[in-house]
Amino acid sequence: MMEVPRVKTRVHVGDDSSAESTTVWEQWIPPQGHIPPHYHEVEEVLVILSGEISITLDNTASIVQTPATILIPKQKVHSLAPHGPNEVHLLAFFPITSPKIIAPDGTLRPMPWEDRKSSKE
Repeated sequence: MMEVPRVKTRVHVGDDSSAESTTVWEQWIPPQGHIPPHYHEVEEVLVILSGEISITLDNTASIVQTPATILIPKQKVHSLAPHGPNEVHLLAFFPITSPKIIAPDGTLRPMPWEDRKSSKE
């Protein structure tokens, strides 16, 4: 089982809103946190608001400084982690109301707000 990262997530638009085809998450990744390798069935747009981030997309790592916008194509495995001592603050946009988080092996990963529940089991 993969260690659960500690990422704080606020859902601005998604399942519980009146949106028909959009999800917006706001996330904070602490300096020791990370988002493990995964992909989505749809593209994702990340807007990095603060901090410096290391992003790996299909086994290629890059360091991105703010402000930045990153387009992640659908079904492309990616992971994120702060680069340096500061928290990363970002917005994630999906063109669907219920995006799935899929591990590289094809299994579903918990949603960010479910990670805390599953780590207590």
